[in-house]
Amino acid sequence: MKKIDELNLGFSDAQNYSRRDNKKMFNDIFVKNYFLEKLINPNIYFLIGEKGTGKTAYSVFLKNNNYKENKTMLTYISATDYDKFYNIKKQKNLELTDFVGIWKVILLLLLSKSITDDDKVISIFHKSNIDNLISAIDEYYMNAFTPEIITALKIVDETELAAKLICKYSEVGGKTGTKLEFSETRFQMNLYYIEKNFSDAIRKLKLNKNVNLFIDGIDVRPNTIPYDDYIQCIRGLADACWSLNTELFQNVKDSKGHFKIVLLLRPDIYSALNLQNATNKLRDNAVFLDWRTTYKDYKTSNLYKVSERILEYQQSEQIVDIWEKYLPWKLPTTNQGREYDTAFMEFLRISLSRPRDIVVILQILHELMLRDGLGDEMEFSFNIYQNDDFQNAYSEYFMSSLKDQLSFYYSIEDFNHFIKFFDYFRDSDFSYEEYYQLYEKFTDYILTNASDIPEFVDDPKKFLQLLYDSNVIAAIENCGEPNAYYHFSYREKSISNIEPKVPVDTNVSYRFHYGLYKRAKFGRF
Repeated sequence: MKKIDELNLGFSDAQNYSRRDNKKMFNDIFVKNYFLEKLINPNIYFLIGEKGTGKTAYSVFLKNNNYKENKTMLTYISATDYDKFYNIKKQKNLELTDFVGIWKVILLLLLSKSITDDDKVISIFHKSNIDNLISAIDEYYMNAFTPEIITALKIVDETELAAKLICKYSEVGGKTGTKLEFSETRFQMNLYYIEKNFSDAIRKLKLNKNVNLFIDGIDVRPNTIPYDDYIQCIRGLADACWSLNTELFQNVKDSKGHFKIVLLLRPDIYSALNLQNATNKLRDNAVFLDWRTTYKDYKTSNLYKVSERILEYQQSEQIVDIWEKYLPWKLPTTNQGREYDTAFMEFLRISLSRPRDIVVILQILHELMLRDGLGDEMEFSFNIYQNDDFQNAYSEYFMSSLKDQLSFYYSIEDFNHFIKFFDYFRDSDFSYEEYYQLYEKFTDYILTNASDIPEFVDDPKKFLQLLYDSNVIAAIENCGEPNAYYHFSYREKSISNIEPKVPVDTNVSYRFHYGLYKRAKFGRF
């Protein structure tokens, strides 16, 4: 069994596994499970999960591997992409229907440019239509096109020139007597012409494998783009993906493989899009990354398997119960039916049951042990876990995750006001009456100090729901009683209950999440 300083615990951000040097490690530690098998089904168009649940990890694994004849491209939408899109919207006075057309062209271009001769059944008699269109794109970009959204947006910005080149290379452009006119003022017509040519070419394309395009980065809204405009932008993206997946790609005949576009979305952002038949789409066309487990059953959970696989990496021999070997802690039990609690139970208590949380806990322990000269140890130190450095580091990680989640909706100033709410509490547990009194003081502070009043202070129940949604608090029914029941948003959330409501009743009290204790000055975990 490797010593602590010999362990390689990998990365908390799966984007790092896209690098060539890290691909082998990722293949070794990645756990193939039900989520992966369902994700490659042709009718799955959404990968839904909170931050840290593995959306990017599954996408990167498929990108790195030709898994079951699935070729996958992974594209990240950057702040630059959104800024460019937003500027085009303002310049051309675009509406939501225009957004759908723009996204269709972008997505069709990215997919078409990614196709190689190895992906398609090639006729020896003639060049395919898709090849003709790619020749037009190559001329447009002077052979410098890269399959990224920002480069594809250049065509949207100059549809007249792009349409003329596509006409030149397409079958229509080659027909005698055919005259098509394009101008900058006919933006929608130019865009539709480009879309139609790519769609017609794809209908005639025969693939020998599946070609998938995964879109990541949707849950990061640049501060420069207003929330309502951003929602319009990504709703146009979602509508475009749905249309292409269901109306174009599924109707390509006599092709062994198929095209598919998958959006990576947080549950709250999916809800904010207000898609038509959103509930049915979730059930029929989405994978929901659900890592929930219990203290009793955690050893059979997917979360535990992922955690074990990280410790098993590069071990010279198979080690039974490797987690217990490295973390043989026996902690005071939280249940009279158990003799003691284990380290994994403790990590479940301070986390949100996400793979990233478990990895970060191990990484912090690892770093602090190396710092303190304990790298020769064969076990993770419980004393290190208990010390202030670990508790502070993990609490800061928890707070930074909260900041990332809320930044989609609120500014940095709003977030700083939001966490000011913690300062009004002296205890981690509180009743609704206590909450309401402190909420009144908090809103007085906001009205005095905020340059713009955040919408989350409009109503006390709305703010309580926000605290619950963001996993800042848990709701406890019958606290202190034998039948006490703990409600956590992340535990209640499922594909059939994507927006669980915070319980409000006379027998319900509330508690701040353990992961926030040090940062919110409530003491230790």
